[in-house]
Amino acid sequence: MPLHMHLPTFWGVLRRTHVGEEEAGRLAAHLDRTFFALRYMRNEKGRPWHVREYQQDSLESNAPRKVHCDGRDVGKTSEIEIIAAWASVMRPRSQMLIATQTENHLFPLMHRLVRRFETTAGLAANLAEIKRTPSWYLRFKNGFQLWGRISGPRGVNFQGMHVDWQIVDEAQEMTDTAWGELFQALNSDGMRWVYGVPNGLRNMFYRMTQMPDVELHRWPSHLNPGFGRAKDVELIHLYGGTDSPGYIHRVLGEHGAPAHGVFHLDDYLACVDETLEFHDIELGEDDSFEAPAVEGGEYYLGCDLGYARDPSEFVVYQSVPPHLINVLRIHLGGVNYARQQEIIEELDGAYAFRSIGIDCGNSGRAVIHNLKILGTAWCDKIRAFEFGGMTDLGEQPDKTRLRRRTKEFMTELLDRHMAERSIVFPRLPDRETQYASHTYSVGASDRIVYEKGNDHIIDADRCAVLAHYLDTEDTGYSASAGVVLEGF
Repeated sequence: MPLHMHLPTFWGVLRRTHVGEEEAGRLAAHLDRTFFALRYMRNEKGRPWHVREYQQDSLESNAPRKVHCDGRDVGKTSEIEIIAAWASVMRPRSQMLIATQTENHLFPLMHRLVRRFETTAGLAANLAEIKRTPSWYLRFKNGFQLWGRISGPRGVNFQGMHVDWQIVDEAQEMTDTAWGELFQALNSDGMRWVYGVPNGLRNMFYRMTQMPDVELHRWPSHLNPGFGRAKDVELIHLYGGTDSPGYIHRVLGEHGAPAHGVFHLDDYLACVDETLEFHDIELGEDDSFEAPAVEGGEYYLGCDLGYARDPSEFVVYQSVPPHLINVLRIHLGGVNYARQQEIIEELDGAYAFRSIGIDCGNSGRAVIHNLKILGTAWCDKIRAFEFGGMTDLGEQPDKTRLRRRTKEFMTELLDRHMAERSIVFPRLPDRETQYASHTYSVGASDRIVYEKGNDHIIDADRCAVLAHYLDTEDTGYSASAGVVLEGF
C-alpha cells in the first residue's frame, strides 16, 4: 500500500480489505505524521501545515508514556490536534480520551478539533457522529471513537472508561484524586501522553517528569520562531525578572523552586452547585449596564479593580447563614475608573450592600476615594484592603490587638468556608481554573508569597469574605477608624 496515497483512497482500501487492528497499528506506526499534517491540514492562514523542526521528534513518537514539560505558546495544542486527526484515520476501532481538569481548557481544544474534522474534506468523510453534551464524543465510520472530558469532582467523569490512548492537557492542574481514576481508565497496552506547563507544585505531573521510563520533552517558549526579543523583554518585566516563578514556569518550562497549592481543588468542587441561579456578566468600556432585579436579603460585594492590562472583577454574595452564596459576577475589560464607580453605585442601588470590600491597589484606591466623597453612608460601607498590609481584628482578652497579614487572613477565610462547605459557588469555569492553578511559595522569614497572575476572581472573593467577616464577627472593628493598613 503506497505510504502517501490520497486520504479517501486510503480509507477505501481499509474498508475493502478489512484491515485488522494489528495491521492497522503497524501501518499507523510507520505513517509519517509530519507528512500527514503537511498533506491534509491547513494552518490558521489556510496554508499547508509545516511542522517546526523541534516538534518532529515528539510528533513521530510511539512511546507508550510521554510527558511534555513546556513553556507557553510552543505548539502543544497543535500536536494534540495532529495526533487526534491522524489517529482517526490510522487507529480504526480504537478509543482515545482527551482529558483536562477544567472546562476552560477542554472547550477550546475540542472546539478546535471538531472544526478541523468538519472542515477538512478527507477527515469529514470519515466522521459519523458528534455529541457535545453531556461530554464531547466523536464517532467515526472506521470505528475510531474520541472522547473529551473534564475530570469532575475527584475524577468521577473518568470512572467506567477503558480507552487505548489518553491525552492529558494542562496536566499540572489535574488533582491527584482525578489522576487516580484516570490511571484505571487506560487499557493495559494503552498509551498515555501528558502535556503541561510547570507551576512549581510537586504534584503528580511533577512526579511524572521525574520517572525514568517516560519519554520526556521540554519545549521552552524561545523555540517558537515568533518569540522575539521584544516579547521576551516584555515578559521579563511583567513576571518580575528571569528568576521569577512566572518566567521560570511559563517561559522556560522548568519546575523551579517548590511551590504549594493555595487551595484544595476537591474542596472547591464540593462547594459548586450546578443548579444555582447566577448572573455572569461581561462588560466593556461602552457597554450599558442595569443591575438585575433583587429580592430582599443581606448582600456583600467584593472588588478586584484593574484598568489597562488587568481586568476588574466584581462578585456579589448573599448571606444565608451559615452560607455565603455567590449570586453575581461581573467581568470588566479595559473599563475606566469612573465607569467602575458607576457600576458599583448601580449594584448598591439594587443590592443595598451591608459592606463592600475593595482591593486597595492603585486602581482600587482611586475608586475608593471617589466613592467615599459621596457621603458618610459610603464611608461606613466601604472597606479598603491593602493586600500587602495588616488587618486589625480587634482587642483580645489580654488587651492586646490581634493583627493579621491581610492577604493570608483573607485566604484562610476562603479556605475555612470551603472546608466547612459554608460557601456556595455556581459552575464558573473561569473561577475553577484560577482556584486550580493558584500557588504560593515560602519566602524570607517564612513569609508566604502568593504568585501573581490569573487570580482576579480569587482576589474579589477574598475581599467579599473579609468584608463579611468584619461585618458579622465581634472583632471590635470600628468603621470610623477603618482597617489599619500598613505597608512593608
